[in-house]
Amino acid sequence: MKKLVVMMLLAAVAGSAAAQAAKPAGAEPTHVTVTPETLAQTPVSELLYSNFIELGYGYQIEAMMTEMLFNRSFETYTPYNGSTWHWFGLWKDNKDYSKGVITDWREMVWYHSAYEHNDWFAAPGAPGPFNIDVDSTYFIKQSPILNVEFELTKTKEDSRHGTQALRLLNHEQTKWGALAQEGKLLRKGQVYKFSGLIKSDGGNSNAELRLYPRGKWDQPIVTLPLSDIGKEYSLKTAQFRNDHFDGDATFSLWIPPQSSITVDDFSFAPEESYYGWRPDAVEISKKVGPKLMRFPGGCFAALYDWREGIGPREERVPKTSYSWGGMNYNDIGTDEFAMFSKAIGAEMMFCINMYHPRKQHLIQFQKPNGELMPEPWKHGFDLPEFADPDEGLRSAVDWVAYCNLPAGTHPMADLRAKNGFKEPFGVKYWECDNESFRWMTAEDYARDVIRYSRAMKAVDPTIQIGLTTYAWGDQPEKAIATMLEIAGKDIDFLADRGNPEEHLDARLKLMHAYNKANGTTIQYTNTEWFPWEDGDFNVYTGITDNSTWSINQRWGHAMFVLKSFMSWQRRGGDVLFVNYNNFANTHAQCVIETPREGVYMTADGAALSMISRSPAAWPLQLQDYKAGPRDDFQVQAAWDKERKRLVLYVLNRTAEEKTATFDISQLERNKWWSKRTFKSAETRTLYADDALTRNTMENPDAIKREDQTQTGLSIRDEYSVTAQPWSFVEVILD
Repeated sequence: MKKLVVMMLLAAVAGSAAAQAAKPAGAEPTHVTVTPETLAQTPVSELLYSNFIELGYGYQIEAMMTEMLFNRSFETYTPYNGSTWHWFGLWKDNKDYSKGVITDWREMVWYHSAYEHNDWFAAPGAPGPFNIDVDSTYFIKQSPILNVEFELTKTKEDSRHGTQALRLLNHEQTKWGALAQEGKLLRKGQVYKFSGLIKSDGGNSNAELRLYPRGKWDQPIVTLPLSDIGKEYSLKTAQFRNDHFDGDATFSLWIPPQSSITVDDFSFAPEESYYGWRPDAVEISKKVGPKLMRFPGGCFAALYDWREGIGPREERVPKTSYSWGGMNYNDIGTDEFAMFSKAIGAEMMFCINMYHPRKQHLIQFQKPNGELMPEPWKHGFDLPEFADPDEGLRSAVDWVAYCNLPAGTHPMADLRAKNGFKEPFGVKYWECDNESFRWMTAEDYARDVIRYSRAMKAVDPTIQIGLTTYAWGDQPEKAIATMLEIAGKDIDFLADRGNPEEHLDARLKLMHAYNKANGTTIQYTNTEWFPWEDGDFNVYTGITDNSTWSINQRWGHAMFVLKSFMSWQRRGGDVLFVNYNNFANTHAQCVIETPREGVYMTADGAALSMISRSPAAWPLQLQDYKAGPRDDFQVQAAWDKERKRLVLYVLNRTAEEKTATFDISQLERNKWWSKRTFKSAETRTLYADDALTRNTMENPDAIKREDQTQTGLSIRDEYSVTAQPWSFVEVILD
């Protein structure tokens, strides 16, 4: 492993020769002169490095939760739709959908245990072959039975949680039989709790909860009796301390011969939990350090009723994820997400559902140019509950009151307190719907934003409202200008998307013109930033597996993320926040992965963890140098917020060691033009062996970091940084 070499050229004596001239723009920045001129009128936003997480898509939230049962309410599991298969990267042929999708995920580069969809099956026996079945509408399997006549049937009449329950019938004369689900990783020393609604279909009955080593039925790890099961549903609970077994187990509920019971609303989880979240997931999220989190989604948010995700867990009804297929159990809602965000030190932005008549019926997604997507991009639900615009307005107003008002001042605030959260959550940022172009014209949307903004701010005047500014047809700038003329006085930020720098600058130009003409202070945000490279960089070299979904886990891709945030920084406080999409467990494009076996940061997560803590606040002009969006070797300099520390970046996305020298002699200390003298240098380096390196559960630190601090220095004229291949270096001079 090559070591980072940092070379310091200390202050020259009086009368020394001037530093060599900087190279012209476009040349490799081997020597740059840092000027006192800032690139922006306002400092970099403290919220810049932010994230996005979506319910009901990609199995993001579920793997971060303590709940260990899949489909714990025995619902008819809605198949994933075409758009989900697309974003998973699982169509066998993206041009010919008739060839179907990849349903065995185990060979995918991103696959790990958190992506398992564990079947319910009859035991003793085994579940069917691993398969994410696109044709089946449920995940309950009639598995091979080992000499036991045991039957599982779905029932809607006896459902108490969701739309259906499950009936267990044991026809045997002498043998016990069970309902089972594999994939439960048990840890020594943990206390585990079970709860479930159970009723007997005959006289009083008994049952046993048993945990077995996966694939073995000869000796249970633990047996917990559940007695006095009557003809009416009752909540049965059990718990045990796991003192001996460490590994993969099978959960099973056994009933005696010639008995029948009906079950619903099961739960099995470790006692250790933070409002339903895995503590290790919370801790790794703190290390990533997002400054703001967007919730509850993009497309999911547009068809979501927040009221279904609050209150007692047993009263929250599981629902189909209408945009994506699959299920959302509503186990994580406003309360749990607010507590998660507070735990990791992140602000919150909620994306509201602006009800509209076009949301009621079959929706076929559109491309940005207005064309309808191919047939797989549909959902076939009739949703009259989201068709009334006035009800949508009431829902949004109530959500603000629920989140932000003190108990005793509003019925919704009192409801929050009743649910166990006396103190307001303080949700400051509110985005007006997602992909609004699907439902409305730009003009109609802007007029609706006025209604929502004024009504929501009447509840809490401190909140900020976002207007979506992406995908408005073939003339987006014209549409945005029109929307600003209509609603500009009632909004606080533009909720945009897009990658190229020219796209960003076009949006900022519109924003600046409107602010100047109207005395407003609207800021720019990117609420769903997909870090796609579009073939711009050599990170694609050597990729052979699973196209972009393999690329997104690699260190070369993470270096693109760093390059992009350097670009956002150069715009200063005009850019309020950028939500990296996605946060967790999203088929490679994420910052953390949370398999059962543990948690780790991806390469992109390691990059964000470092730059989110950077003190860079005032980006400085470099004489005769401007970083290009496709440059593999880039440098940057900035003051911290107090203009006391100088922050230097060197990004080396090449296979060669490279050196950049920063001439800092123009940075005066006071009106007598005495030079700044820096006494210490704190250096942080992220690097990997090559661009294709990625973190995994087996090797969570393949992306390496080295920190060092040097003191007793006297740096006045120049400072040189030599960056090893495939590295990002941050130096803080103080």
